[in-house]
Amino acid sequence: MTTRKIAPKSLLNELKEKWQQLQTVPNIFAYRLNVTESKILPGEYGFYSEFNPERTALRRAPQTIISLDPVFNEEKFNFKKIKPEECLMKVEYEGSKISMIINNSPLTLYHTLICPDVHMGLPQRICERALRFCVAFLEDLMENDERNFRIGYNSPGALASVNHLHLHLMYIEKDLYIDRVNLELLSQPDVFRLAPNMPTEAICFQIKPSDSDSAKLKTVQKLNKFLQWLCTNNMPHNLFLTPERNPQHKEKPLKIFVFVRQEYCIVKNLNTYNIGFCELAGYVPVGAKQFYEQLNEKEIIQKINQETGSVFSKIYNYFINVN
Repeated sequence: MTTRKIAPKSLLNELKEKWQQLQTVPNIFAYRLNVTESKILPGEYGFYSEFNPERTALRRAPQTIISLDPVFNEEKFNFKKIKPEECLMKVEYEGSKISMIINNSPLTLYHTLICPDVHMGLPQRICERALRFCVAFLEDLMENDERNFRIGYNSPGALASVNHLHLHLMYIEKDLYIDRVNLELLSQPDVFRLAPNMPTEAICFQIKPSDSDSAKLKTVQKLNKFLQWLCTNNMPHNLFLTPERNPQHKEKPLKIFVFVRQEYCIVKNLNTYNIGFCELAGYVPVGAKQFYEQLNEKEIIQKINQETGSVFSKIYNYFINVN
């Protein structure tokens, strides 16, 4: 892992300023971000929901991607086709250029797409370099005590909307369900699972600030190996990278959650809510008023468990067998 700063405070300030400025420019965003209501859903686990009505009506139609090893298609929408103004900046990283592109249908303040080497037309299959960049980016922010930025990824079949490699940088100030889950060690020294008393399941890789560069790299390589195994075994998945937010936690690691699906999600109903990395982490944006008003924690947990099913018994065996 590189020790060079890729996200100094000046770069983050520039990203914020440009993003805010573009919200005032006509025909750049599909809409101006307007979250009209928000609430913590009643229940034991603190799922958080926001009502964002414009996204349902005005977002770009999502693509259907039917393979975990997809082929890039120049004819369909991709990030080569965006307006030049939509690219906030390009960050040099290990010989690559990482484009920071506005999500033109934002869910949160500063919602930005992290797109490695746009000109290469990489399909929406995660790779190690993208993971290394995201880890280094968030680690730099954590050093500046900035813990509200999170990064998410939806694979094909797990709510990915564009077949061009991208991850989502989002600004979420609220503590989410996933920030409060209990973890137990699954595989030494850095792989955990959600404790059995939690209502959902996930794998969690942890990278501590005190880890050596070689140890951090080893963890990212282990994560990437697991994700490529999921692709090979046709198992859609979602990622959520978040700093530890508990001020009492001594080590304050970066946590990388992996959620695994038992089947493809093909149809995306924009009038309700779908299960992507946001919902799995406990953040549920909704664009239809009736669904926002009726939303309840029990239903969300049931929907998550229907989509993950019994797949995690196979996942836990993977980590037993690789050791």
